[in-house]
Amino acid sequence: MKLAMIVTKLTGNEENDCARAAEYCRFAAHKGVLPVSPYLNFHHIFTDELGGAVEHLLTSRLARKVDEIWVFGNEQEEEQQKRLEQACREYGNKAKYFNAGDIGEELLLCTMFSEELIEKLEEMEGC
Repeated sequence: MKLAMIVTKLTGNEENDCARAAEYCRFAAHKGVLPVSPYLNFHHIFTDELGGAVEHLLTSRLARKVDEIWVFGNEQEEEQQKRLEQACREYGNKAKYFNAGDIGEELLLCTMFSEELIEKLEEMEGC
């Protein structure tokens, strides 16, 4: 099973950013990868003035360990390309972009069928 780092665009609305990161992780799990979100795992763990630097270092280390980096957003083509290029510069050339508008229906289905996901993950475990 591949390990994928889930990268989301932060808006400053922590409740929405958290929900969006979780939604993208569910999507990745349904696609058969093990998702890890730096936002969900590292954000606000280190609360002192260097917390952001620690979070960035941990994210950089994680990026080296994962098989793929999945960048999610809803930008137009030119902005998509910029975000993808930025992710590749920051984390290496294993990034791919997912437009939330294009996968919207799939995102919705991923929230509804957890028992199918359990079966799929159990099947993968047996491989």
